[in-house]
Amino acid sequence: MKKFIYLMLLVFTIPLVAQESEKTITVVGETEKTVIGNKYSIIISLKQIIADGYQQMEPKSLDQVKELYAKKLKENGLDFSKFKRNVSYEFAVSYSEKRETSFYHFSTTNENEVRKIFKLAVNGTTIVNVEVTTEKLTYEQLAILSNKAIDDAKIAAKLLAKKINKNIGAILRVIDNNSKTQFVNSYGINDVQTHNVTVTFELKD
Repeated sequence: MKKFIYLMLLVFTIPLVAQESEKTITVVGETEKTVIGNKYSIIISLKQIIADGYQQMEPKSLDQVKELYAKKLKENGLDFSKFKRNVSYEFAVSYSEKRETSFYHFSTTNENEVRKIFKLAVNGTTIVNVEVTTEKLTYEQLAILSNKAIDDAKIAAKLLAKKINKNIGAILRVIDNNSKTQFVNSYGINDVQTHNVTVTFELKD
């Protein structure tokens, strides 16, 4: 008897669910946001120079290379004391180094400083890695973007509903998977990106 009652409930519930789904419309709304890269992180290596018969470079100790690099930085308005030694990176790659080597990490929000470092040509020095860290959005900024995307979703929902001779009503559900963290392509910043939300509206006659 219990099984029979359960089956009867299931039979009546399925049409109700189907009917409810027909009374809604779900669309994706979007707006554009500008991604700002506000911090640059550079890892450089300083290596002992060993003389060979090919490159014809004078041998230099690691300290000599460091001294020459610091001098070149100063000539370009940069201070080597702001470069912090990156011991963790040294441990990670030390097995592959055959010369005495040190790695340093430098961070700045000044793009011109990064360009100056790139232009420096000092034997024994190499730029190993460059990363761009973006500014995190605030909750207020996220809310503004999401509201714009919801407005865009309303336009799309109205046009779609009109095609089936319906109107949209209240917003029943909003799915917003956007986060405060912004991301950039490693090979260059795409300044304009899309901010999406999924919105479900009531569908009315």
